[in-house]
Amino acid sequence: MRLASLLLFAILLTCLSFQAHAIEPGEIAAPSISAPNMDMPKPLITRPSMDTPEPKPKPQAILGSGPNQTLNQTGSLSADQTQMTEGLANDVSGKWSIKFDDRPERSLDLTLWSSGKAKIMGYGTLTKGGAENSVTASGSFAEKELTLTVKSAEPEYASQKYDEYYLDLFMANNTSTISLSGTYTLMCGGEFLGEGNARALKR
Repeated sequence: MRLASLLLFAILLTCLSFQAHAIEPGEIAAPSISAPNMDMPKPLITRPSMDTPEPKPKPQAILGSGPNQTLNQTGSLSADQTQMTEGLANDVSGKWSIKFDDRPERSLDLTLWSSGKAKIMGYGTLTKGGAENSVTASGSFAEKELTLTVKSAEPEYASQKYDEYYLDLFMANNTSTISLSGTYTLMCGGEFLGEGNARALKR
């Protein structure tokens, strides 16, 4: 009986010694559940292509209808051409005296101005045989060419005829004065009266 008690006591001491050796005071027991893998997956890197892309073709200039006039692919004037046209249109703005070579008894005194881009508007006086009549003018200016339609004021009576002048003038290369020269067509009451040369001088 005493031997059995000694064996039981020895077994208890062994168990207590094992527990004390397994976990020291202040130590944290290792978890029995395995920790998740926190390693980031390696990114998939492809080898870059050494082939250079072909450059896009630049828009080519297209010649317009007039000399030294260039159009882009949309058919509009380039910025330089637009600025030049607007600058010349400003030169047209002002007071003009127009003479007809083969009709010395007629003359036009017009005040013209640019009404946006190449459009020209104006008004003035037609002198014919000493009499003066009011007129209006409208047209355009591009590439140093001025085209104008000049009409007399509306007649007071239905049977009264009125004059129409169709002018096609070009700016002369003169640095001292700005002048225009070209041709005209004269209509009266819708009937053709003649045509000839005309000259315009800026006052």
